Amino acid sequence: MTMHERHRAWIEARGIDPLLAEKFGLTTTPQFGAQWLTVPYYEKGEVINHKHRLTSEKKHMMDAGAPLLLWNADCLLDPKVQSGQAPVIITEGEWDALAAITAGFQFVVSVPNGAPATETEDLNTAKRYDWIDRHAELLKNVGTFILAADADQAGYNLASDLAALLGAERCKFIDYPFPCKDLNEVLSEYGPQRVVDMISTAKAYPIKGLYTIDDFPERGEVRSYPVGITAISDMVSIVPGTLTVVTGFANMGKSTLLNSIIGNCLRYNFPVCVASFETDVKPILVDGLRCVIMKCAKNDLRTVDTTDADTILRDRLRIITQTVDEDAEMTLEAFLDYCRIAVVRDGVKMIVLDPWNEVEHKRRRDENETEYISRCLRMVKRFAKQYDVAFWIIAHPTKPQEGHKKIPGLYDISGSANWANKADYGITYHRPDPNENRANILVTKVRMGLPGKKGMVTVKYDFRTSEFVSTD
Repeated sequence: MTMHERHRAWIEARGIDPLLAEKFGLTTTPQFGAQWLTVPYYEKGEVINHKHRLTSEKKHMMDAGAPLLLWNADCLLDPKVQSGQAPVIITEGEWDALAAITAGFQFVVSVPNGAPATETEDLNTAKRYDWIDRHAELLKNVGTFILAADADQAGYNLASDLAALLGAERCKFIDYPFPCKDLNEVLSEYGPQRVVDMISTAKAYPIKGLYTIDDFPERGEVRSYPVGITAISDMVSIVPGTLTVVTGFANMGKSTLLNSIIGNCLRYNFPVCVASFETDVKPILVDGLRCVIMKCAKNDLRTVDTTDADTILRDRLRIITQTVDEDAEMTLEAFLDYCRIAVVRDGVKMIVLDPWNEVEHKRRRDENETEYISRCLRMVKRFAKQYDVAFWIIAHPTKPQEGHKKIPGLYDISGSANWANKADYGITYHRPDPNENRANILVTKVRMGLPGKKGMVTVKYDFRTSEFVSTD
């Protein structure tokens, strides 16, 4: 049967010559009481499958039980394609393919079943891509694929899948002009020359880990916030997207130091999420932060009005703890999931994990401790960058030998030298004599490009105002 006049008009309205469509075998087929526009799928000159669609509504179907193959697959047989000289355009539908052919491109194919609405979980078992195996011998010799998927989420899913299946290094993609989302719309809106321009200027498909300078956005000055301790204000800052590691021997006062930083941050900057694993939330953590926010002594809390401080804590402090359910395992993955919720829901911009060893650590069977620490810190740094938060971890060093007075650093943290290698900032809090109100704060690492400097200051804790002050 020849093509119905209504179908010819529908195709022509898309900017495609009906005679070109008929050249590729498009025709009208009466089925189920309706007239269907039928697109044949050929392989080596033989019809293997058909796609049928209604033009009155977006409804498709293919021949039951017929195999999936590319539309216009026979163009892959051309010596120019098989020698790798000519690129092959892959579209999401036959109309986009016909638009490219209308513009003068010869080697154009279309996937048979459009784009997946959701991400494909397992490409190796996805039935929708059975055509890859069917054409494997021909596809392997193609030098370049131009992926002309639609500019919508389903199209992005398709392009991602095709790049993974065919090799991203062989793929290019198209940027469509507004308001178009596919080649057929470009043809209808702007004409065949614009289709030529789009395809001719296709860009290399991005490969994760390999970039050009144009792939990186321009950056202004690094955003940073003061730690709130005057003695170290020029040495270290709170910087979203970075990892800060704080170390020092147990019971030296690291948590008090962190309370001072957290309290100032809550009062002046933004919400903070604190993992309180060793410190009781009430009254120890809450009272400590109240004192910092109000700049008062702990004994003063009995007589002063804490309403304003409590409002800040209630609005800006989020707490991750196991005290409610001590049997619950807090793996790093679970901890980061809580952090994600705090960031997305509550606007948290700083996360404090105190201490590292209280997380439930589960190494893989084939993983030693060094490999495990490396993997975990990569996860943390990726989280910090992805969600633009400052991530602070308190990690204990190995226990010193009897009589050993060395000040611990990042390399002394139990587990791995990765603490020193992967941290953006490194801080040590050390009291030479635990019986004296005197401590050294050492900034042992500041990654290049970040505000701050390495150095050491000696401080004492002013119990009257809950502040660390320099002894100089």
